[in-house]
Amino acid sequence: MFSIFPQDDRNQTLRLKRFFMALGSYMMWFALCVLFYAQGQMTRGTINVLVVASVGILLCNGLVYTLIRSGYNKKFRDPSLTLLQMVIATFWVMVIAYYADAMRPLVLLTYLVVFIFGLFRLNVWQFLFLSAFAVVNYSLVILLLYKINPELVSKSDVLSIVVLAVVLPWFSLVGGYITKLRSQISHALSTIERLAIIDDLTQVFNRRQMYKILEHQKALVDRGIHPFSICIFDLDHFKRVNDTYGHSAGDIVLKTIAQETQRNLRNIDHIARYGGEEFILILTNVEKDQAMLCADRIRKMVKKIVFENMPPDFRMTISVGVTEFQQSEVIQQAINRADTALYRAKANGRDRVEYEPGTAAV
Repeated sequence: MFSIFPQDDRNQTLRLKRFFMALGSYMMWFALCVLFYAQGQMTRGTINVLVVASVGILLCNGLVYTLIRSGYNKKFRDPSLTLLQMVIATFWVMVIAYYADAMRPLVLLTYLVVFIFGLFRLNVWQFLFLSAFAVVNYSLVILLLYKINPELVSKSDVLSIVVLAVVLPWFSLVGGYITKLRSQISHALSTIERLAIIDDLTQVFNRRQMYKILEHQKALVDRGIHPFSICIFDLDHFKRVNDTYGHSAGDIVLKTIAQETQRNLRNIDHIARYGGEEFILILTNVEKDQAMLCADRIRKMVKKIVFENMPPDFRMTISVGVTEFQQSEVIQQAINRADTALYRAKANGRDRVEYEPGTAAV
């Protein structure tokens, strides 16, 4: 069933919300034009002019909405189509300014609304382009009016061109600066959000994010949607690496194993650093047999890794403990079970995978 906003794309929904904000500005602007006409301030305009302008505005905005709602806008560098929408708005400001007569200086105030929308996306050069576009178009409007009838043009119209030529470029510089600040703030927030969930050394999820993922998976299991399994693996004799090659080498080993493991998981699976040299795998929609196969595949993969700045014959092994999460159990119980299986793997000679069943398992 069709909906005004897409149900599965937050960015597209945000773009459409901005679009409807702009459409609301058009409605406000058009209502003012009707008021001018009713007060006899658009002496050369007719009701036909208002009808044609309203139809044109609706068609232009209908095109923009179709581009965004269909997803075709994603093919452009600016998926929000900000500059295109502002150029369209500037054009219609000029159309109304042509017929506004004595109210023409007031119509130009709508430029402020148009340029404010540019703060969402435009850089300085795009602002300057739009400023030049507006000044040139308004100059052409005044020139056309002068050629039709010089009495239609007053000194205030000429001064308006000068004011636009000064104010709009200045606004462009300020607007571009604000856009740049917004971009920097957005980048900083993204960095902060990433630091909050990513382990700095290994660049996989940290312990805090691991528990959030486990809570989500638990909710799915408790509702009977799908199962999941937990694997805890530990690097065998990792202390020897630090003692023999130094902590920087140990860091390389940790990061390399974490990154290679992540590359060998499905997109729906997760790896997190549990602590020290221990990592947790959260395998989505996976039961015991599949979890054991995955754990053993990762174990064999780790044995083949060649580490940077380490001797050619240097290899690492891991021990893995596996368990399947049981419906309605506490998350820590499942982690403890996987931990028990891990210690059994170490006790039985390391470089192996062990499974610990839940109390409810058959």
